[in-house]
Amino acid sequence: MIKTKVDLGIVQETLLIPLWGRASELQQTEPIICDPKSAEILEAIDYDFDKFAPAKNSQIGVCLRGMILDNWVRTYLKQYPQGSVVEIGAGLNTRFERVDNGEVRWFDLDLPDSMLLRKQFFEETERRKFITASALETDWIESVKAVSTEPCLFVAEGVLMYFNEQQVKQLFTNLLEHFPGSCFAFDCVSQFWIKNQKRHGALKYTSAKMFWGISDIRQIQDWDSRYQVMEACGFADLPAKYLQRFPLIFRLLFSYIPLLRNSYRLALMKLG
Repeated sequence: MIKTKVDLGIVQETLLIPLWGRASELQQTEPIICDPKSAEILEAIDYDFDKFAPAKNSQIGVCLRGMILDNWVRTYLKQYPQGSVVEIGAGLNTRFERVDNGEVRWFDLDLPDSMLLRKQFFEETERRKFITASALETDWIESVKAVSTEPCLFVAEGVLMYFNEQQVKQLFTNLLEHFPGSCFAFDCVSQFWIKNQKRHGALKYTSAKMFWGISDIRQIQDWDSRYQVMEACGFADLPAKYLQRFPLIFRLLFSYIPLLRNSYRLALMKLG
């Protein structure tokens, strides 16, 4: 089989980490995420995924991150079965395949090189559209507004930390202005994590660099009184049966040392 060559920007290359993480999870007897599509894609790509093998904590982490975001999307779809979900920085994510309820309107948004790769493994449908653009631009917004009559859900997985703070604030401002009442689900890291990013399990095998960090997710509410944290999830909030897969010293450090416990968060925010 002729494998697909990868030609991605430095940051865009990081989309291969969660793909590897989800594909590897199929080897578990009780997988956090069961994602055969990711395994299929991984086998079809010409890339040295073996270099990520030592990053076992990263592999578990990306699956837990995906699971939590999936659950927030499912909760949204129970309230708005025909709502709109916008995956910011879609990469090779298979979230649509995992949560599709047969009615949702879905938008996968990413940069040209990432979208070119994505189109080799996924196809648009009447309910699922691809948008080639930067999330920081605004031209794509009308495409979503044209079909969205209910509050949208925006999801950014492994994306915002590669922006600077001004860019993150601008994205929030754009979403608030054009989609008031919508929700935004994302993950973020602390400044401690930013300063020690080269110790990150899988990221150190790439040349990507993170920029934005925030120690307390609720500080975002100080940016604008219309931002409201609906839910927040850190390491200690994860399901105990999955935490057991991390080494004991890792569990202790990230559960009881405040600097580490607050170094990574997933958040669901209401915009307006």
